[in-house]
Amino acid sequence: MIVMHENLTESEKKQFFDDGYIILKDFFSSEELQRIETAFVRMYAIQASKILEYRKKLDKGINFLEYTTVEDLIKILELLEEKDKEALYQVQRIFSQSYFIKQFALNQNLINISSQLLGCSKEIILFDDLGLLINRPSTKRLLYKWHTEVSFYPKRQNFLNAYFPVFFDKNLENGNMIMAKKSHELTNIPFIEYQGYDVDSVGKKNYFVQYEVPSSIVEKFENVPAITKRGDLVLFERNMIHSSTPNSTNQYSFASVCRIWEPTQDLTLSGEFRVKPYNNDFGRPGIDKIPKN
Repeated sequence: MIVMHENLTESEKKQFFDDGYIILKDFFSSEELQRIETAFVRMYAIQASKILEYRKKLDKGINFLEYTTVEDLIKILELLEEKDKEALYQVQRIFSQSYFIKQFALNQNLINISSQLLGCSKEIILFDDLGLLINRPSTKRLLYKWHTEVSFYPKRQNFLNAYFPVFFDKNLENGNMIMAKKSHELTNIPFIEYQGYDVDSVGKKNYFVQYEVPSSIVEKFENVPAITKRGDLVLFERNMIHSSTPNSTNQYSFASVCRIWEPTQDLTLSGEFRVKPYNNDFGRPGIDKIPKN
């Protein structure tokens, strides 16, 4: 059953601002998700087609460019994990150009709710690229430690984050997002910057860059897993501390993420969403913070 979430109730808005997040059950229809999921599979199939190992299969009459199922996607991911991890990452950069993935941003209920939470008119709402979080069994390379999104996007002053499972439900065992409830109330949260997941992988290529929040801060808050079914939507505040957990099952799991923002309080004139005053990326041209009247 699809619950019509045209707007948030006052109690739902209060929950978001008090706790830093809200989980909306049955937000997306199965048809909406199917379109997005198929687009994900097709984009990865196109990427794999450029790799010799798979081009040989094309020559043998196996047309994986017509792959559409999650089982097909997993075959491709296993190949890319073994043959070309960089290709696995780079495909994320072309998702936003997919017609079906662009339709995600046209969900009127999502636009209405974002307008409520961001306190702006619907006409100025912007969507950062929709991405796919991949939880490969027993793999830490694609995981994030405790962090906030504002560490990645400090020049954007008013945005929220969307997270929702695709292909399968998300539970405690198959790799999930954990949120530090009410941690969004903190300001100027310190972090440690490095590439890798643990001491054995720090500095290695094809690991995520981490902006890890110290455990001494995280342990002050209740940790809440985003237990969600396919169709559910999690919205959380830019300063919410959260992390991803290892997948202890023998099956892949997936979630899609994006940032939704309004630009009136941005501290940069740059059109690039991910700009920050470190990593030699200053987001020029920068501007001073807009004073409140």
